[in-house]
Amino acid sequence: MVRHLVSWKFKPEVSPEQRASVAEEFERRLKEVQAAAAGVIDVKVIASPLPTSSVDIVLDSTFLSAEALAAYQVHPGHKEAVEVCVKPYLTDRTCCDYEIGEEE
Repeated sequence: MVRHLVSWKFKPEVSPEQRASVAEEFERRLKEVQAAAAGVIDVKVIASPLPTSSVDIVLDSTFLSAEALAAYQVHPGHKEAVEVCVKPYLTDRTCCDYEIGEEE
């Protein structure tokens, strides 16, 4: 299995109200992709990190394989979520993909 962690910061001009609605819309759209794409085990959007965090929003997702992750990344629903929820509001993307055992 593969874990896919992505984090961003909100652009400075994004209001607190917009932050909440963007995070909700982003998770909703990615849950739709999870339901439609093969090999997506779980998708979570963490939008309320503790104040000690250095990022504003995190995508925490799990896939059956690296191939399933690659298919998810080109899925039309994923691409649309990026266009609607990421590009206009988020910046400073970081990503970590790694293999995990089934017990994690």
